[in-house]
Amino acid sequence: MPAIVLPGYTRGPIVFIGPLHDPRSEERLLQFFWDNAGAYGARLLILSMEAATDAAAHRFAHLFDRWESDSVTVATVGSRAEAQNPQLVEMVDQATGLLLLGENPVRLASLLGGTPLAQAVRRGNAQGKTIGGVGSGGAILCEHMISFDARQDFAAHPYLHRQLIQFAPGLGITNRVAVDSIPSDRAGTWMQLARLLNAVAYNPFLLGIGLKTDAGVIIYPNNHLEVFGQNNVLVVDGAGMTYTNVHEVAQDAPLSMLGIQLHMLGEGYTFDLGSRTAHPPQATDIPEAATTKSAF
Repeated sequence: MPAIVLPGYTRGPIVFIGPLHDPRSEERLLQFFWDNAGAYGARLLILSMEAATDAAAHRFAHLFDRWESDSVTVATVGSRAEAQNPQLVEMVDQATGLLLLGENPVRLASLLGGTPLAQAVRRGNAQGKTIGGVGSGGAILCEHMISFDARQDFAAHPYLHRQLIQFAPGLGITNRVAVDSIPSDRAGTWMQLARLLNAVAYNPFLLGIGLKTDAGVIIYPNNHLEVFGQNNVLVVDGAGMTYTNVHEVAQDAPLSMLGIQLHMLGEGYTFDLGSRTAHPPQATDIPEAATTKSAF
């Protein structure tokens, strides 16, 4: 479960950013994180959890520096020994925003679980720090982390079945959602939907969140979720589910679910995690930016 918020503190925002493909969208999504982490007063720590994400970490740091953040630091954490470094814990304590990068959520969990670094990240969010995750690594922020075998022969099984996913324990920054942001070239919208349905069948309390390329969501301290970015976010809500046979069917038998709600949300749309209701963007007097060239 999330760390306890002590008197005098407010929990910080939690930011999930999907796979980044378009450079312009990348800047826009990262600036949203930067805004919520303190903007010009932001003290940012980027944690690269594997060598494959080091280049992206330094690219992000360059952007944050260009936007005149107060400070930006990149730290590579490649082992459990490094996750127990007191200096790294001190860096977390001094930051206003933390951004985690990694491609394998299960590896991240085995690397961070139970370490002083993990405890510092959890404590930091409970004290108001903005915590973010990019791509597949964002799943580590959830208490219930979706994992699956990418080598599985899906053609040999029903579309929806009990063996489709497994849950692994994440950092537990939030216990309200299960996030899937597997790049589309490894899965696709239909398989993402299947994984989220499977997760919700096991635990209808969870809200399934499917991040598309160049899209993100933020969970504010008031438990309102907001979509940002140029793509859609898939929401699978099982709170109203009336029946599922997940507890009685064989592992590879078709799984059935009744009463599931699906939402496809674009930028500015929100979802209240308390009332389980989706809402369109609020009306504004500010005109939208022009999308066509002027004739003058």
